[in-house]
Amino acid sequence: MSSDTRSAIVTGASGGIGSAIAAMVHEEGFALTLVGRDPAKLEAVASTLSAEPGPPVHIVAGSLADEAFMARVVDEHLQRYGSLDLLINNAGVAGNRAVGEITADFLDEQLAVNIRAVILLTSKCLPLLKEAVQQRKSAQVVNIASNAGKRGEATLSSYSATKFAVVGFTESLHDELSTSGIKATAICPGLVNTRMADDYRDTVGPEEMIAPSDIAEAIRMTIRVSRSCVVPEVVLLRPIEWRQPEGA
Repeated sequence: MSSDTRSAIVTGASGGIGSAIAAMVHEEGFALTLVGRDPAKLEAVASTLSAEPGPPVHIVAGSLADEAFMARVVDEHLQRYGSLDLLINNAGVAGNRAVGEITADFLDEQLAVNIRAVILLTSKCLPLLKEAVQQRKSAQVVNIASNAGKRGEATLSSYSATKFAVVGFTESLHDELSTSGIKATAICPGLVNTRMADDYRDTVGPEEMIAPSDIAEAIRMTIRVSRSCVVPEVVLLRPIEWRQPEGA
């Protein structure tokens, strides 16, 4: 691989949003490390991307709740590509549950994947991101949050709490790293047409949901702007979201 070729890590790469992001990033010329829990699904995404001309695609399957697995992801990316231009922390878990019905297992899974993994993987990738800055003057971290990380929602209290944390972590990254050439961006979408939206399909049709490709295109914009421009946050809403209710 040419030393001028940029590279990216995409977590949750076998899901609807992750696979759309992976396709966009590969189209933009990045070599890829795709991360997910299901090796068969990851291989299917990688095979589709590799069928098109472009840089190499590598997969690493496992759980981001496991710190040793995160270290393996970083090590395998280092061995293949030597640096990291773009880290996309996309993996996440959701689930609707009233506060009084939240169990420790339910909460711990969301905390482990939605925020613990985001912080730890970013920390472990920092030397590779700094190496990309040395080679190509800039690098970027993109964290997929949610509009539930901007306004808390009923039955999504624990999920909202983790996504608020993702937004806060991203703001801290910007404050700490922006002068070193590493950009940080939080993407906060509303309801997206993926498996996570299944609980809403009785009342919301797929044509009324944000498309996974919308998330990918928002990220494309953030990676195409000049090095002197930082996009700290992008909020993507459906037309009815955040509107005042009748009589408010």
